[in-house]
Amino acid sequence: VGEAVESKTFLFNGEVTGPAISHLAQVNPIFWLALTAGIAKAETERAKIGWVEPKNVPFDQPGLLRQTYIPGDLGFDPLGLKPEDADEFAMMQTKELQNGRLAMLAAAGFMAQELVNGQGILENLGF
Repeated sequence: VGEAVESKTFLFNGEVTGPAISHLAQVNPIFWLALTAGIAKAETERAKIGWVEPKNVPFDQPGLLRQTYIPGDLGFDPLGLKPEDADEFAMMQTKELQNGRLAMLAAAGFMAQELVNGQGILENLGF
């Protein structure tokens, strides 16, 4: 699989090089169009699941959520990892938010280091 991913394709032609901070500018614009379309589709479906239709919302309650909707629970759990207990589910939501925030801080740190000396993270670690 690795060879297939590494080989040249119309989206990723194997010419993305250098520190990660410069990778986004090197990606084919077709990828960004496909990514935008995919995100728009996913967010539209999430809005249909979570929010009451605007025509059925009172004027003084814009953005009203459905009574049965729990933020973060879209009904997709193919591995059965979602806790059944509401308190456990809330705890898992909090853990996921905290881990996501930590990951974003780590990525920002990696990119800040690359901006400082122009080397990728692996080069800074001596690899």
